[in-house]
Amino acid sequence: MKRVKLDAEKREISSKGRLNKYRNEGYIPGIVYGKEVSNIPVVLKEKDLLTLRAKEGTNVIIDLAVGNEIYPTIFKEIQRNPIGGKVIHVDFEAVNLEKPVYTTISVVAVGEARGVKVGGVFDQELYELEVEGLLTDLPDRIEVDVSNLDIKESIHVRDLELPENVKVYTPMDATVVSVVTPTVEEVVAPVEEVAAEGAEAPVEEKGPAREEKGTLKEEKVSPKEEKK
Repeated sequence: MKRVKLDAEKREISSKGRLNKYRNEGYIPGIVYGKEVSNIPVVLKEKDLLTLRAKEGTNVIIDLAVGNEIYPTIFKEIQRNPIGGKVIHVDFEAVNLEKPVYTTISVVAVGEARGVKVGGVFDQELYELEVEGLLTDLPDRIEVDVSNLDIKESIHVRDLELPENVKVYTPMDATVVSVVTPTVEEVVAPVEEVAAEGAEAPVEEKGPAREEKGTLKEEKVSPKEEKK
């Protein structure tokens, strides 16, 4: 995992008003804690923090310089204002670089799968890998080259390349990425239409047609008319 340096200053435990004043002046309050150190309230430049995150991400070892001391840390939590999303506080966890830690590493697909070019659909099922190891041995992220992946082919956790001294907790048979055959939706006609296609519509019968079926009353002739 990459190591970067970030400068900070120790501060006193502050009131809400004082914390807001730090923010208005372009600083972000934070705290350093962990098994290796007692809680240390700090403040750092907002610009420095945002630049580091934009360039390196959050999966890095941060050598946090506080006065004359340097604390190896990792980002533990970055709090944002729910309105606007501005960073308002950051927690750093002090770590021992000689002891393994349990964490997750991002999985990133690289390239365009061959199967996609011929109509397949790319599917990434796994975005993080659960691992344990020394922070100095863990990669920043795991890149998966999918260029040669064809339709109905997959890449599993067991296919990933990781340092030998990194223990993986995610199941080895878990699928990371695959290219699948596109699903064709079958169009089903409404029941009414299907019924109409299977039978002719009834025709109202009139006149002679009704006579042929004996639907008209039989005419009676009076006796006088018969004598004539």
